[in-house]
Amino acid sequence: MNNQAPPKPVHIGVGIDTARYAHHVSFLDEEKRTATKPFHFTEAAAGYQKLQDAFDRLAGKHPNLHLHIRIDAAGQYAENLLQWLHQLDLNTTISVGQPARNKAYRKVHFDKRKADPTESLACARFAIVERPRATPHNPPEFQQLRDTVALLEVATKQHTRLVNQLHGLLARVFPELAVLAKDLSANWALILLDKYPTPAKLARAKAETIAAIPRLPTDLVPMLQAAAAHSLGSNRGLVAEQLVRQKVRAIRIQEAESRDLHKLLEKAWEALPAGPYRRLTTIKGIAVQTAAALAAKIVSIDRFPTASSLIGYFGVFPEEVDVSGTDPQGKPKPGTEIHMSRKGNDLVRRLLYTSAQCAAKWNPPVRALFARLMAEGKGYNVATGHCMAKLLRQVFALWKKDCDFDPQFETRPKAEPPTESNAAEARGIEETKTVVGHREADKPQEKVVTTTASNILSSTNGSKRRPLNFGLLRQQVSITRVLESIGWHAQSAHGPQWRGVCPLHEANGTTSRCFAVHTENNIYCCHRCGSQGNALDLWTALCGKPMLEAAWELVENQGLNPPLLKEGPPGANH
Repeated sequence: MNNQAPPKPVHIGVGIDTARYAHHVSFLDEEKRTATKPFHFTEAAAGYQKLQDAFDRLAGKHPNLHLHIRIDAAGQYAENLLQWLHQLDLNTTISVGQPARNKAYRKVHFDKRKADPTESLACARFAIVERPRATPHNPPEFQQLRDTVALLEVATKQHTRLVNQLHGLLARVFPELAVLAKDLSANWALILLDKYPTPAKLARAKAETIAAIPRLPTDLVPMLQAAAAHSLGSNRGLVAEQLVRQKVRAIRIQEAESRDLHKLLEKAWEALPAGPYRRLTTIKGIAVQTAAALAAKIVSIDRFPTASSLIGYFGVFPEEVDVSGTDPQGKPKPGTEIHMSRKGNDLVRRLLYTSAQCAAKWNPPVRALFARLMAEGKGYNVATGHCMAKLLRQVFALWKKDCDFDPQFETRPKAEPPTESNAAEARGIEETKTVVGHREADKPQEKVVTTTASNILSSTNGSKRRPLNFGLLRQQVSITRVLESIGWHAQSAHGPQWRGVCPLHEANGTTSRCFAVHTENNIYCCHRCGSQGNALDLWTALCGKPMLEAAWELVENQGLNPPLLKEGPPGANH
């Protein structure tokens, strides 16, 4: 019997600085000494064989070898190297560092030197000293999806650029058209401009010929000809015709390329291996193209701790921007307007907008949200923006839990009220339930914690509560009355915008102003704990109980007439 102990593990840090044509590699042992001579190797089979030989020599010298490989990724130049390293038959931990972070680390330890060998040496030192966790590895099929999405992004930006150029050209050729046509990239508008590129040609055309253009509104024909007959365009003649037609052809060619890329995107999605991102297509409203674009940009859902962080990543939130000038009708614009943030990815936001329009018809939770917002007088684009955020919450939940979408989750009644023993778990489930639709058996990771004392009355009615119409209840409840009932006072107030101590995680007596309230919109948010919502959400968070029980306590506390839920279609009680 052999009682000989296995050899002690030997850890070696390997740092690789990547570039377009060649890479540099350095090796350090646990004492931060050079383990083997550093060298350059080319982005070719011979260069990779040189690196393989160096690994084989180290493995022959140390039987129980563990390589901690740290790569300073220079864009796409590291992709082939990463795929090759993950195929090695060695004990490795492979991590990829952000160039800015790697540069900061190099400046701390090697401030006087700046070259490829120094960059790889800094990576090797970071690998052996800090021992970073392995970066999740994506298969080659996933990289194909990312490459396809990247090309589609470029095509989307190119389409926007060409349409803007057409706008600029028509401002001198036929400025009145931009007032009559909301979208110059619409198919009927492009056909019209290709046949009648100047106002003079359009004014002489027969009305029935113009009306034959597909999807051109019939009532728009006399308005177009009247505007063309009295156009103020200064750019006229044969050159103007050729310029307009050339720009229309460029848009047509770009649209054809985009259609081809959309087909490639679907093929790349079908080639992906099994994974939780496959669940996204079960969400009503999210088709293959939207799911593929989301998966390519999200990569790993673990990058986002909450659904709100995912929403912020894609810029699906409103922003107040300064505006000037006039609208197409010549009316002066107000000093500020609320628009969707432009910080997100253009392609994903465009696909999400279309998905939200579809989900508003076929996705029960989104349909209920859209109906409620429209009933409250919100604009169509504002309501659709909220639906986009709702879809991202559903994406986060399904990917995180690895489960299919359950469209009836939010309207399915509970079998029995939660007991004291599982109150904490029930609170978390109820909170997640009000945000996304997914399987009821999944347990949430977050729970609401209340540290501030309040005078909220506890319900003594242990009997089963009747369902309430939460949408109607939200319309009856004022967030100012909720705050008054717990003795909350604002630290500062500017019109309807109040700020003060967060009653959910901060104690009274502090001077914090992280808790923001908008009294007119009846909403709140805390910039530290991340809690946000309306008056009913705030009360539920303060109570720390399931929404139905908290809603009944709110009705009793405020002396409201309880809006009982009537029988109706699924999703009516959002």
